[in-house]
Formats: sequence, structure tokens, C-alpha cells
Amino acid sequence: MASNSMEKIPQKITGGCLCGGVRYEINFSPEHDWQRGPHTCQCTQCRKNCGSLVYNFHTVRAGEISWTSTTTYAEYNSSPGCYRSFCKKCGSPLAWTDHGVNTDIELAIGTIDEQFLLGERDGKDKPLGAYGLALANPDCDHFYVRNEIPGVTDKVASSGTKFWEGSKRDPMAKSAD
Repeated sequence: MASNSMEKIPQKITGGCLCGGVRYEINFSPEHDWQRGPHTCQCTQCRKNCGSLVYNFHTVRAGEISWTSTTTYAEYNSSPGCYRSFCKKCGSPLAWTDHGVNTDIELAIGTIDEQFLLGERDGKDKPLGAYGLALANPDCDHFYVRNEIPGVTDKVASSGTKFWEGSKRDPMAKSAD
């Protein structure tokens, strides 16, 4: 992420599922990669997992996250070595990880507590801002843009680096739109 005095970078955030059975805390390391952390995915698995056309993630290292409550935590083996974690009570999708390759966790942005995404609110209930841009920066990476839906999701990845599939290798040329 480009350096800008207006940008806020969190040191610590919390989040969890809808019912509260799964909770986590993230303490970002000083080396956390804020440019490669946030990304979107439009693959079919992600769409079906989150129930939305575009899934927003933020990559964290396993050492940065502490699962503070796992009462209802469960994993689904979605493909060889890859797991999607969710709450088995309320159904909230939480993360994706490839246990066979690394210990990075693709955390679902929507599970981050509101105070870290939106911040405090003014007298008219308008959010005053917190860390939403750092956590879900639209200028970062976008995976499986081959599944963009013309006129619907093709503008989601109008900036940032586009990847035809899910690898961070061989990016497509940046969009000229």
C-alpha cells in the first residue's frame, strides 16, 4: 500500500462469527505485508462459500492470529490440503487456508469487528473511519478475474493487480479502464 499520512494501519484487531462462538485476535507483526494482505476472489468456491459474488480476504500469518474462542469452530476440506473454516452454529464463513503449502490464513474481512472497519460514528450515525482501507484495500490483488461478471463484478477489480486464477504468480496486465 502506498504510504499516505491519511492511511491508518492497525496493530491489533479482533473479530469472529455472528453468534460469538468463534473469536480471534490478530496482532500484526511489524513486517506485515499491507500491500499483499488484502485481496478479493471471484472463484466459484469462494462465491458459494460466502454467498456473495466477490469474497474479500486479508492474508495473515498463523503467528499473527490467536483463536480466543473455538467453541463452534469447524473446517471443511474444500480441495486437497485446503480448508475453509466456519462456525458450525451460525454458519459464518471465517477463513481459507492451505495446510499443505504454508501457514498463511486468508481471513474473511466481513468477520472483523465493526469498530476496526468503520470506527466511531458521528451524531448523524456516519462512520468516522478506522482501518477499512488498510484491511480491504481495493488497489491490492484480485484473484480469479476470469470469473468476472460483465457489468456486475468486472469493476470490482478495476485497480490493483489482477490474477487470471488464484496464484500470485503471472499477474495479468493492470486494467486500462
